[in-house]
Amino acid sequence: MSQKEEICDPVARVPGVHEWHPSTLAELLLNGTFIDGDWVESKDQDPKGDVRLIQLADVGDGHFRNRSNRFLTKDKAYELNCTFLETGDVLVARMPEPLGRACIFPGDDKPAVTVVDVCVLRGDPSLVDQRWLMYAINAPAFRSLMEEFERGTTRKRISRKNLGLLPILVPPFQEQREIADSLDRLRAQTQSTRERLATIPTLLKKFRQSVLAAACSGQLTADWRVNLGKDDAWIESSVGHITEVCLGGTPSRKNDIYWNGKVPWVSSGEVAWQLITNTRERITEEGLANSNAKLLPKGSVLIAMIGEGKTRGQAAILGIEATTNQNVAALVPNKNIVESTFLRLWAEERYETSRSEGGGGVQEALNAKKIRAMKISLPPIEEQAEIVCRVESLFALADSIESRLAGATAQVERTTQAILAKAFRGEL
Repeated sequence: MSQKEEICDPVARVPGVHEWHPSTLAELLLNGTFIDGDWVESKDQDPKGDVRLIQLADVGDGHFRNRSNRFLTKDKAYELNCTFLETGDVLVARMPEPLGRACIFPGDDKPAVTVVDVCVLRGDPSLVDQRWLMYAINAPAFRSLMEEFERGTTRKRISRKNLGLLPILVPPFQEQREIADSLDRLRAQTQSTRERLATIPTLLKKFRQSVLAAACSGQLTADWRVNLGKDDAWIESSVGHITEVCLGGTPSRKNDIYWNGKVPWVSSGEVAWQLITNTRERITEEGLANSNAKLLPKGSVLIAMIGEGKTRGQAAILGIEATTNQNVAALVPNKNIVESTFLRLWAEERYETSRSEGGGGVQEALNAKKIRAMKISLPPIEEQAEIVCRVESLFALADSIESRLAGATAQVERTTQAILAKAFRGEL
């Protein structure tokens, strides 16, 4: 039996339930409204208009997103013969993502119409529960049937005509309401779960920031010092006193003999809290000799001095010998005074401050002078090693929670789809 035949067969799909009858979407809405939105061009719109134009971006998968801010005048809407929306209409997006997603229009302060790639569904209120219809369209079985009718190369779409041909199994009206009520309750529960899960990344970010702050202030190892009877004071110093600050360079791109060699070359965009063991580009020995670049030892701490977004101020450790471009400051630590990983933790802890210290015209940047002058509180080497160990252990815990969070989030989405599938097999 094909998938389409199975959908249309109430006995096959709903064992023991013979009141459900097969239909198509168009047949179900024969006595209601089943129409595309309207072709409203940019020239027809007016930001001061008194009619809201609902966009594809407003149509979420089971929820109204309310993202757009487009309008036209009422006179223009009448001139274009627009279909005015009613509260409770089902809106179906005929373009992704995902294709065929449906939501209930909750109404608006202003009269509203919608665009041509949104289909408006309004069933006979004595025969069709609009909430049930939305859930039925979003159900995995119905959604998968759309794939046969997808058209388009760059962006997939489904026509209203083909949408209307899709089979749908229709329970009695009272059962539609019961299914919708059950799904409303279950959706509220899953939404509450999503919202709680969504708070965890912020908590983990704050946790990591607190760990770093405690690590770089001595609080994280206060008990360690007491237990071991350590009373060595932390010293206040600057980056320029405990490291050699080196800037890199870029060999001429016009000379082919300088590139595609064996010397790893790090750009500022590659500096992002990681251990660098490979680079996107490499230069030759000639390129190294004919530029300001310098071969840096393994364990050097790199700080991006330039970069849009959040790049500036990020740090990494070299796990190999490498050189850098001129937009990266390399801190070569005095190993008798400072441990590389502790230095990188310090850079991460003061990251927000480093970002704000950039200056310049077209693009803000740090510079070698500012980096050398940066202050650092430095514990003895033995305590630095203990701090690194504790931070790594706590960060590993946070990473584990993040991994579990990703699994839990995916499980919520799978559960939502499973509930929808079960509802439209008559098993809810």
